[in-house]
This record gives sequence, C-alpha cells and structure tokens, in this order.
Amino acid sequence: MLRLACAAVLLLATFLVAPAAAFAETYPEPVLVGDVGDPSVVADGRRLVVVATGAQVDRAVKEPGRDWRWTEPVLASRPDWARKGAIWAADLTRVGNRWLLYFAVPVRGLGREGRCIGVAVARGPLKTFRPVGTRPLVCPARAKVPAAADPVVVPDLPSKGVIDPSAYEEGGRRYLLYKTDRKPSSLRLLPLTASGRNAAGASVELVRSDGVIENPVLLRNAAGYYLFASEGDFARCTYRQTWRRSASLTAWADAVPAVLLDRTTTGGLCGPGGGDVLVRQGRTTLYFHGWVRLHSTKPKGASFWGWNGGEREARRAMYAARLAFPGGVPTVVRYLPAG
Repeated sequence: MLRLACAAVLLLATFLVAPAAAFAETYPEPVLVGDVGDPSVVADGRRLVVVATGAQVDRAVKEPGRDWRWTEPVLASRPDWARKGAIWAADLTRVGNRWLLYFAVPVRGLGREGRCIGVAVARGPLKTFRPVGTRPLVCPARAKVPAAADPVVVPDLPSKGVIDPSAYEEGGRRYLLYKTDRKPSSLRLLPLTASGRNAAGASVELVRSDGVIENPVLLRNAAGYYLFASEGDFARCTYRQTWRRSASLTAWADAVPAVLLDRTTTGGLCGPGGGDVLVRQGRTTLYFHGWVRLHSTKPKGASFWGWNGGEREARRAMYAARLAFPGGVPTVVRYLPAG
C-alpha cells in the first residue's frame, strides 16, 4: 500500500513539474543582447539601426550578414531646457534628406521623472543628432520650460509629463504619437508640419486607460489601422504588448484591445513590450524588449520587479517577431534568430 502511495505521489509531482520545465524551454532568444529598452528600429538601405533608452540615447547597427554591434550614442548634447537624467524611448524617422529623432528628456517643474518631448536632426541615422528649436515639441504647460508647441492641456489627466514619442506618416502628412504619463494614462496623436519639427494643429486623444498604456505605434494595411501599445508595469514580467484595430486614424473608442505578447504566449519571456513595427520588403517585423538576467539571455522569473532593486541584476534584451495578419489579426509567425 505504501509503495502504491509513493508511486502516486511521484506521478503527481511529474505531472505538476513537467509543464513548467517545458514552458521554460520554449522562449525565443534575443537578437541583440544588452540594455535595449523601448527599441526603435529603422532601415537605411540594407542595414538596420536601433535606438533605445539611455543617457544620450543608445544606438546599435546591423549590417547585412553581420551581427548587431553597438556604436556611439545618438545625441551630441541635450536642449538648454532639459535637465540631467536618462532619455526614454526615442524614435527615429526619415524626412526628406534628413533624419529626425524624437526623444523624451527630463525637465524641471514636473517632478523627479517628469519628461517632455524634443526633436533632433542629422544627415543620417548613424550620424550625430543635434536638438533643434528653443522649446519642446510636446510638454505640459506647468513645466519650467519655454512654452511647447503642444502644451497638452487635458484637465482630467495628470500633468506629470509626456513620453514615448512615435512618428507616423500617411499620404504625405506627418504625425507624432505619445503618452501622457502617470495614471490614468492616455495615447495622443499630434499633427506635424511637413518638416516633422513642429506642430501643425492640436493633439487628439486616441485611447485612455485607468492603468498604464504606453509605447504607441501605428500601422496601416488593407485591414485597417492598427495601434500597438504596451500595458502594465514595465518593471514586471506581467508587462505585455497589445493591439487594437480601427477603420479610422482617430476613432478608437470602440476598438477592443487584445494581447499580442505576454509571458504565456512567448513561452516565458519577462515583460515583453516596448515594441516597434518595421515594414520592409513586404515583411512586417515587431522589435520588442524583455527582461533577462544580467549575464545571460535567460528571462527573469515571474516574481521579478525592476523598481525593487531588480534592475541592477537585469537588462532588457531586444527580440524580433515576424508578423502576419490572417483574418486581420496580428499573429506571430516566427521569432527571428540572433545574428
């Protein structure tokens, strides 16, 4: 009887442990190891360039047939109206024969983490970018800076800063998406001038959340407009990449959110999010980050929390997922290998 009981316990233990072990072995490997928070990836001819959160905006490049390699930071200097602190979630885009960088930099008057959005310009994505203008492009009116082109006057939202700029172009018209910081949070769309360096009207709200919604990216194809975003606490493994679809550029009230990437769907990645979409040669690729151990590519465990000192033992590696849209639904076809 005792032998049968022991066998039953062993069988139960195997049943409970085996799925967890299999789950831990299915996650993809990153394409770029390092601290690549909130990646923005662009194509310049046959090479790819990524910029990411960093002191002066971190940057890496991938030449055909070669691995990604880190190069010098993007910004030569920061604007006079900015203060010290990491520059978050920058975005690269080409306008004519120039390249623009939109970046979220700390400012005075909005608290410890308050940031506003500025613009820098260069002749190429691997050149040194220099800030343009004497004021922010987007910044709450209460900040101690020159009045911004878009002062973000939204009475029922926190006036704590704006982050996560993301460029979008359609039919020769340019726009900038961004997030209003703190809770409730919102995603907004700002029309830009043809140069991409100034506002061409007032911003409009696309989506609002009682929690955290951020990192907006717009894509349009035959099925409509797609708004990709990240939701949750970026410092936890529960952070996730979501998507919405609309028939209109600005009407998102009825768009139902759905999860594209989370810890379960990726086989164990910790906090997959901060995604950027690149359409190149007819293929759509989502580049995103996830928390890994400091000295390996193994994802952090489910209990990880970056704000609790955990960031000293972790970094955000960059992954790449090829997307398809069967029935209009963004779907991961495969993850790209490293190199």
